[in-house]
Amino acid sequence: MKLNFQYILLLLFILCKANFPQYNGSDFNFAISYNYTTTSKLYLQPNSSDPVLRSEYENLDGIYNLSFEFRYKIFESMIIGLGTEFIQKSYTNRNYFIQGDRVEIKEGYNLIPVELTLYYLLPFSTEKFKFFMGGGGGLYFGKQIREFGNVNFNSAELTTGYGINVSVGMDYLVNEFISVRGQMRFRDPELIMKSKYSGSNTIYNGKSYLLSDNTFTTKVNIDGVTFTIGLSLSL
Repeated sequence: MKLNFQYILLLLFILCKANFPQYNGSDFNFAISYNYTTTSKLYLQPNSSDPVLRSEYENLDGIYNLSFEFRYKIFESMIIGLGTEFIQKSYTNRNYFIQGDRVEIKEGYNLIPVELTLYYLLPFSTEKFKFFMGGGGGLYFGKQIREFGNVNFNSAELTTGYGINVSVGMDYLVNEFISVRGQMRFRDPELIMKSKYSGSNTIYNGKSYLLSDNTFTTKVNIDGVTFTIGLSLSL
């Protein structure tokens, strides 16, 4: 019985040693992926003194975008990754009032995350299937979208947020250099955005409107799960 237990330990050790090498020994990996994020929220009056208005938000769900990530193997089972993407989502606000008139405007946000993630290659990976989990943090750069007539919003100041992320995924190695990657990421960044109209007046449906020169504050929160499918190249 003791001998069998020793054989089992030896077998597990051999399997772990065989499965740890990333991408068949490659140190560098670059991936391009297509993402789907389930949910996000846009708060149009986050600084309002009215708690009801302050807590109101628009659900901006079903976000599709591309992402890019560069990974480097620092140890046999530890990988560091630097990734970025461009996230944009908007909707038509049909209940916006200006000078007593109800008008339609385009509301939304642009967001660029830059995330640094440390991945751990799981020991039950095989030569073809590489399973990993990771965690890290990121900087998030954003801008509010508001288009009304022939004017839009310009950022009044640099908008930067912070956040953490956790992910799990798998690479299927097609050959020595190319793999198919599937990944699921959890993150919950919040970003305060300050913007102003690009002009002092606009024409909408043939009528001229004067626009406020005040700074508007909004908040975006991406609180959904991001599902990723992509291709990676090992060098």
